[in-house]
Amino acid sequence: MLKSLIIYRLSKDWTPKADLFEESLEREAFTPCGATQALSVGWVPPRGDSESPLLEIIDGQWLLTLRAEKRILPASVIREALEDRLDHIEQETGRRPGKKAQTDLKEQVTLELLPRAFTTSSHARVWIDPTLGLLMVDAGSVSKADEVVTMLVKADPSINLHLLQSAEAPAACMGAWLMDGIPPEGFTIDRDLELKAADEMKSAVRFTRHNLDRADVRDHLTGGKMPTRLAMTWKERISFVLTDSMQIKGVKFLDVVFDGRDKPAKDEAFDVDAALATGELSRLIPALIEALGGELDFIGQSAKIAAEHAPREAVPPHVSGDGPDPIYRRAVEIVRAQRRASVSLLQRMLMLGYNRASRLLDRMVAEGVLEPPGPDGRYVLAAAIELTEPTP
Repeated sequence: MLKSLIIYRLSKDWTPKADLFEESLEREAFTPCGATQALSVGWVPPRGDSESPLLEIIDGQWLLTLRAEKRILPASVIREALEDRLDHIEQETGRRPGKKAQTDLKEQVTLELLPRAFTTSSHARVWIDPTLGLLMVDAGSVSKADEVVTMLVKADPSINLHLLQSAEAPAACMGAWLMDGIPPEGFTIDRDLELKAADEMKSAVRFTRHNLDRADVRDHLTGGKMPTRLAMTWKERISFVLTDSMQIKGVKFLDVVFDGRDKPAKDEAFDVDAALATGELSRLIPALIEALGGELDFIGQSAKIAAEHAPREAVPPHVSGDGPDPIYRRAVEIVRAQRRASVSLLQRMLMLGYNRASRLLDRMVAEGVLEPPGPDGRYVLAAAIELTEPTP
């Protein structure tokens, strides 16, 4: 039902009222393309039944669908018809029309051809979770999702929303998970990956159905390539691909989700599928946001909380440099408490960038808190861990 999600944060000022919202959608309901209309966009019932409402509410989740109908008129057909018209005029008058006259003729030819053109349609599904305050658009790109959002705001101008952004860059987090071989809690790394260089060449490497816990993947990462797509699974229930722009693509519900569920009757299938999909995804999305360091809007509050729990000598996470790191002691405390060490762990707990978290681990190795990483790149706790004071 929902395959590719682009996530928006709804403003707290927007108060969801289902009856008023559906009235707003009715004003922008879909009507088929007219004879000379190239494109028509509007809202249709998500259930696919023309008698159903434009807004479906299932288990508190709002579902709506935008339909776009477009007349297919290839540019080559227009050019050919225009050339025939220009040749005919030239034979009758002895001269070829000028540029402005050609432009007017092209518009006239297009209007004449449109009624004979085939139409194609597409649908974009929208899911609103009023409890989480999130709006998800099932679209393949942000530009397509923005077109849907534009129609939504046109229907209800009171909606105020923006693309949800994580506190940590998804590419940096994915890189840390791959380097460590340790994904965030509840997630596993699957076997598909795309890496791209940030230089002018934009060289790319793709792994398909490959084990990603391997040296050549880490070599590409240390060589400057960054993950742009990474296949993951959440709690063995949903597989998906996370992109560097925080899009969730290729959503697939695994068999365990359907275990023990009776096959619904035909008239109940939509409700059951919608409840299942939104129920599972409404738990996955917050977990994924947390794995990426939370939302960017709340980074200041997160830093404040971290500072309140840090030792007296700790400083805000933005401090960096080649000298001793004053947050080192707090990092060692986290490693001791968690009984494990990784770049992504320190990134999540201390809201650090990849490079700074890596330097902290290097220092723990130098001071005997951790054993040197093995061939797989993983850090192992030393047999006896002592909390060392920062050295000048």
